[in-house]
Amino acid sequence: MTALLRSLARMLATWYGALAVIVVLATAMLLPGLGRPGLWEPNERQASDRATPTPIPVVPSVSPTGKVTPAPVQKPEDSCTRTAPRDAEARSLQSRAIEFGKDISDTDGGRRLPFALMGLLCVLATAGIAMRLAGGRAAVLTTIVLLAMPMLSMQSRMLTTEIGTACGASLIVYALVAFMRLGAGYGTVLAAIDAAVAVAAMTAGSYLGFYGGGALLGLLVPILAAGLAGMFALPWREKSRGEKIVPFIAWVVAAALIAALVHQIYELKPLSQGMLPAPREVFGKALVSDNCWSRMLGGLWRPDDNVAEIFDSTWEQIAYGTFPWGILAPVAAGALLVGADTDRKRAGALALAWAGTAYIATEVFQRKVGYAIFAGFPALALAIGVWLDDLLARRARSTAESAPTGGLILIAVFFLLAVVTFGKDLYAYPDRMTSLVVGDLGVVGAEPLKYPKESLLLWLPTKLWIFVLGSLTSLAFAFALALWRDGQSAYAVWSRKACRICAVAAIAGTVVIAAFWPFVWQPRLAENLSSKAMFETYDALKKPGDKLVIMGDLGTAATSYAHDKVEMVTGREGLVKALSQPSRVFAIAPEGELCSLHRDLAKQDYFIIDDRNVRSHLLSNKIDGATDHNPLKDSILHTAPTKMRQVPKPDAKIIWDKKIELVGWDIPETMKKGKRYTIKLYYKVLAPPGGKWKVLMHIDGAMRFNAGGCCDHWPIDDVCASGMWQPGDYIVDSYTLTAGGKSFSTGDYQVWIGFFTGTAPNFKNMPISDSPPAMRDSVDRVKVATIHLE
Repeated sequence: MTALLRSLARMLATWYGALAVIVVLATAMLLPGLGRPGLWEPNERQASDRATPTPIPVVPSVSPTGKVTPAPVQKPEDSCTRTAPRDAEARSLQSRAIEFGKDISDTDGGRRLPFALMGLLCVLATAGIAMRLAGGRAAVLTTIVLLAMPMLSMQSRMLTTEIGTACGASLIVYALVAFMRLGAGYGTVLAAIDAAVAVAAMTAGSYLGFYGGGALLGLLVPILAAGLAGMFALPWREKSRGEKIVPFIAWVVAAALIAALVHQIYELKPLSQGMLPAPREVFGKALVSDNCWSRMLGGLWRPDDNVAEIFDSTWEQIAYGTFPWGILAPVAAGALLVGADTDRKRAGALALAWAGTAYIATEVFQRKVGYAIFAGFPALALAIGVWLDDLLARRARSTAESAPTGGLILIAVFFLLAVVTFGKDLYAYPDRMTSLVVGDLGVVGAEPLKYPKESLLLWLPTKLWIFVLGSLTSLAFAFALALWRDGQSAYAVWSRKACRICAVAAIAGTVVIAAFWPFVWQPRLAENLSSKAMFETYDALKKPGDKLVIMGDLGTAATSYAHDKVEMVTGREGLVKALSQPSRVFAIAPEGELCSLHRDLAKQDYFIIDDRNVRSHLLSNKIDGATDHNPLKDSILHTAPTKMRQVPKPDAKIIWDKKIELVGWDIPETMKKGKRYTIKLYYKVLAPPGGKWKVLMHIDGAMRFNAGGCCDHWPIDDVCASGMWQPGDYIVDSYTLTAGGKSFSTGDYQVWIGFFTGTAPNFKNMPISDSPPAMRDSVDRVKVATIHLE
């Protein structure tokens, strides 16, 4: 292990060795598997089709009398528009990149390729900044941290993305840093090559920044950040000529951009009473928004604030989009700023200015223009990577300054607790991660994407692995911070070895997290969110003569993934008719139509062949070669159930509101504490219940099972809500519970059943219309059984 680490250290000591490692890592994480189903397909595919619409030409009109009216000519003074013009440039990179990708290959992978290449460029540029300021090892660490950020990985592999803004900013910052240090430490030829690379980076970055984020998010942020960092990072006397000139030029360019934006967004009008919203007064005139589309901004500047966007929205993007390492970015930047190394001070100042300006600009844009994705995350990776390299350098020197301090131990504890806290939040609210960059082109973030609870990895929920990997990595890093000891004692030698092992484990864990997003998280969730899987199942099972029928809007997925001609139907009648044919028919139907289809197909066998997709299911009228996944076949019956117990049998009918009759139950008479048991309740639907009712199930005795009503639940797992039950059907509701706990006393417990709706404290129970008096209570519950708890 020690020899391997030394060989790696020698490789990273050279810029070309570090660059090779960076290229290999970034390419391996961002480019493979681009053609796999995405998290938001077919929305992605629909968005990409709309990104390059066929232009509608303006033609002369002809009146009924034959008189030709020329096409209207738009005058320059009438150029004000409140929507994006056809020739819009700012923030049009998505559609341009998709069109470029379609020209390469009109496939999912081809369309995503330009975004993956922009992600690769973003990584290389950010690593280049770290390499210039802190060396090759810092660049590799920055790369690993950046690749582990889901905001980078997911945006680089999706069409609903703003990766161009972050990529452009990284290239611009790299070019400005290169110009500041041009020619330092090498000859004329290398300086010329360096200058050419910097010019190319500035050119490409300006293009991607402007077309990706507009003048505010794509150009002003990186230029102003470099100007701020260059101006204040070091005392004036310690700066080279480039470090004095380049920040000044950056300030001038930033001022020009601000002036141009203000000129496009605002105009001066005579000040008058009653102007709404209240205008800003400048030189006795009102400074008001012109309410026109800004070609530099790439949007329409709102005269009032969008109060729906609060400051927490961007913080949430940063917290979840940079998990787990982003939590340490403020600590890392602050530590670099107060350190003794001047180059690392520059890195800390640059990271802080870059991330800060990006945050402010994103907040302003979201409140005044529209949705935007925080593009300053490369700055966070820069600060963390350089700071980690500084820690490793201090440890290697083995001096008194490298001994663990209370500050480092405090940082270790903070990082571990913060990662665990955020990981628990992500486990509880995984929609925040699935929806991190969700949305439609032009309306990014329009609606959240629900996490598919069916997604599993190694028999555990896929979302749990975010918490596991983040916690293990943070734990290893926390121990690495705390374990180092100086001296030659046996304990000090052991402690240093353990510290190195923990440091390697933390870095390895970060690489695993970087691989988790593209190769585990996205493919696993895509099984449930992409319709491509259903078409693959159909292709595997179909035989000559079989037909595929589709109901519902799948976008262009049918034309993209179906290799045979498909039949589109607009209603359930067409679907039922198709499945009633004697020959084998496959059908794709929305998941929400399953209850109605189950009723309409009461006299016809049907099977759910593929139920992985959360929006639609693949059905067939024959099971040949497949497995039935129909959740309703044993839950909603069209004839009376034959296997159920009633002990004892009720003296009269048990009916709620003349709509639902309890006709039987399967409840164990004896339960052992802590064991799990399944209770089944059998209902007959007498009339449409209406609304959405939950089953009230209380098991009361000396205590109530899991105090607070352990067993209240949605009937039949909420697959088919009570409001959709049909008269004559029988409902078989199964519920699995844990029989009390160690603190429960043995004895008899009564099982009470009912229905309720609403939430605390506004509950409403469904009234009982008929039941034996001895079995009911005053709150419309029915006692159906007694359980003896052992």
